[in-house]
Order: sequence, then structure tokens, then C-alpha cells
Amino acid sequence: MLRQKLLRFYNGNKNVLEDMIKVSQNREVGYILENGNFGKRPYILENESDIINLIKNNNAISFHVSMERWYNPLNLSTKLKKKELNELRLGWDFVIDLDSKNFDIAKYTSFLILDFLKKYSIEPVYIKYSGGKGFHIVVPWELFPEKIEIEKKEELVEEETRKLFPELARTMASYIASKIENKLGKYIEMNWDIKEIIKEHNLNILEEQFSPFHIVEIDTILISSRHLFRLVYSINEKTGKLSIPLYPKDVLDFDPEYASIDNYEYEGIPFLTEEIEKENKMENLIYDAIKWETLNKIEKEKLESITKYVKSEEKLEEELEKEIKKTKVKFKGKVPEEYFPPCIKNILKGVEDGRKRSVFILINFLINLGWSWEEIEKKLNEWNENNPDPLRDRYIEYQLEWHKERYKKGLKYLPPNCANEIYYKDIGVCEPDEICKMIKNPLSYPLKKLKTEKK
Repeated sequence: MLRQKLLRFYNGNKNVLEDMIKVSQNREVGYILENGNFGKRPYILENESDIINLIKNNNAISFHVSMERWYNPLNLSTKLKKKELNELRLGWDFVIDLDSKNFDIAKYTSFLILDFLKKYSIEPVYIKYSGGKGFHIVVPWELFPEKIEIEKKEELVEEETRKLFPELARTMASYIASKIENKLGKYIEMNWDIKEIIKEHNLNILEEQFSPFHIVEIDTILISSRHLFRLVYSINEKTGKLSIPLYPKDVLDFDPEYASIDNYEYEGIPFLTEEIEKENKMENLIYDAIKWETLNKIEKEKLESITKYVKSEEKLEEELEKEIKKTKVKFKGKVPEEYFPPCIKNILKGVEDGRKRSVFILINFLINLGWSWEEIEKKLNEWNENNPDPLRDRYIEYQLEWHKERYKKGLKYLPPNCANEIYYKDIGVCEPDEICKMIKNPLSYPLKKLKTEKK
């Protein structure tokens, strides 16, 4: 039934097929079959008849294309190493893939992103409805500089921009998200009751912890090499809506019903379909994003850790809360240092790398194990003196003040789990012993150690 409707639509809209083929050039194509599986990859679309034949003969219903542009997409393979992919990559478009649990909020988020890009004088910028709960905003490769300077091993080196995918795309997406967060948050607070949003969407958070990005997802984690997004005019098989382009000025007034395959009429709105003169318009945004990431990396990692913890590890939180209570009872107060896990002991000896991450770890480890704020401050200052390159005293004071305020409000943070490599392995303090094999978080160590001693 759906395939017949698609064939009627595409056969009756030659301009639609032409635009789909234009966008597909130098890109890997993926197609989804009627049974929900992906067709063979890599694949390419060379002419309009390819689309019709895939629907008619292969049971294809929707089409997706790579964010990256390739010299020869058919040479792609899962066996290729990163260096080989970099050499095969011609360039890449910056695609912001956003979804929301609330479509009005998705529209306003898109508006803020488009407005932000406009301030950098970046044009053309394209936007299309995803066919589902959000939008795809795209800055074409033609607006990127050929090379940029990046820091490698504390030195500035010039690197080809085409080789900086997906890392640079993630950085820019995170930067833009951070820059629109306040305005988006105010818009949500003015138009919705935060308590109701939390309740409606079953968010495992307190009202004070709410962020706009609990209900708006700007995809940064899934930006990866060979990652695909829905091809323009392809149907969303779940909603039956087409992924149609729109003019940026119309995003706030957009109605998803415009995208119904039964109603849609081709309007000729460009979406990566026009000739674009090669011109460097992205350089300022790129360098601002890199600078932002350098200055905010620890804060970003901390917030990601908290968000991931709140949303995905509720069960582990409950287990840890029980263990923390048992630990305090068993030790009749604060846990002495001799019962600390190897990673915490290694941090306390002083670290060369990861000093700011260590502050976050130590504060939340010690406060959960019965240490007072005065004891924590004294220990942090002693630890800082052990560091080859001590942090400024003001930084430690600020972090203590920040945590005290949140704990007063009933918020409670745990040190990152052992599996979170950026907090332990990456700073060189993870030296597991036999007890470490039995735990998922450093907070579990003292109680396990006490039990093994009693055996």
C-alpha cells in the first residue's frame, strides 16, 4: 500500500526526484525496506530511475544519505580505519539533527539556531522537516575553510577540515546548544509548567535540574562517520510524512500536515540543490566553538555525566544510595582514607592531568562518605599542594560553593562511574585491585573492603 502511494507520488513529481538525486551525489545512500531492515551498504543513487526501481523491485520505502561527501562512496567499508576514511572523505556538511518531545519547542529551537547562525553571516543555511518530531538544519561544505589550526599535543598544527569529522561537528553542535540554552529555557518557562513537563515525560529529575535539553535533543553523540540522515522528500515510515524543505523564515509557522504525501505540492525550495560558490564563511564559528570547548570541556563533561546518570542509571543510583547508608552505619561516620579505592588514593597523591576533573570526583566522593565541608576543603587544599601544577585557590573555592548550594537544595551528585574513562583511565589514576572488579562506582569500595577484611 505505502509503496504504491510512493510510486504514484514520485512518478508524478519529476522535480522531486531530480532534487533527491542532486543531494545524493558524492554521498553514501542507505535505504530502509518495507520490513524495517536496511538495504545493502554502501549504495549510491545516480539517476531518478534508481529510486523508482528500489521501491518497485527491492521493497524500499525511505532513503537516507551521509552527512559526509565522498570521492567514491562505493569504496566505503566497515573495515576501513579512521585514517583511510579521512583520505576517502571529500568534505562534510554540518547537519544539526534535532528532535523534541514537543513540536512547538522543536520549532522554536530551530528558530534560535537559525538566528544564531545568521549572526555569523553564514548563508545559505538550509532547513527541512524531518518527517517526524524535528528538523534538520544544514550548513553546506562549500562554506567551510580548507584548513584550520587545531591544538595537538599542546602545539598548533594546520589540519585539513575534511579530516576533522565527526569531532569538529560535535564541538560546533555542542557550542550552539550552549549558546541558545538560556533563551530556550526562558521560552519554555514562559509557556509551560516545568513540573507538568517533568511529569508528562517521566523525567527522573528534580525541577531545579531541568534543562531544555531534557525535551529537545540536538544530536551530538550520534554524529559519527558514515552517519546518515533522511534524504529530502523521503517519507518517514513511522508518520507517513515527507521530509520537506522550508524557508528558514517560515519555521515558526510550519504545520507538519503540509508534509502529508497526500497533500504536498512541490514548491522548489532549495535544500543542497543549488550551485554554491566556494567561500569561507564558517571560520569564525569554528574557532569560537573550539575556544568554547577548550574553556568549558570539564563543565561540559560534568553536565553530560550528570545527565547521563540521571536518565540512564536510575537503578544504579538506588543501589548506591543503599550502599552509602550502609557504609555510614558501618563506619559510624566518615570513612577513613585507608578504605579509599586505588583511584582516589592516586588522585590524592597529586595529578599532572585532569586536575579539574579530580576536584569534581573528590568533592562528591568525600561528601557522600560522611566528610564535612570543612574537612573536604582542607583535604582539597592539601591535595592541590601535591599537584605538580596546582590549581588556583579560587577555582577550588568556587567548586565548593557551587556544590554546597546544590546540596542545600536537596540535589545530590555522585562521582562518575568506573566505566567513565574520561574521569579515571584518561587521567592515569585507574589501577584496579581485586575489590575493584566487584564494583561499578568508587563509592562502593569502602564497604566491599570492610567485608573482605572480616572474612
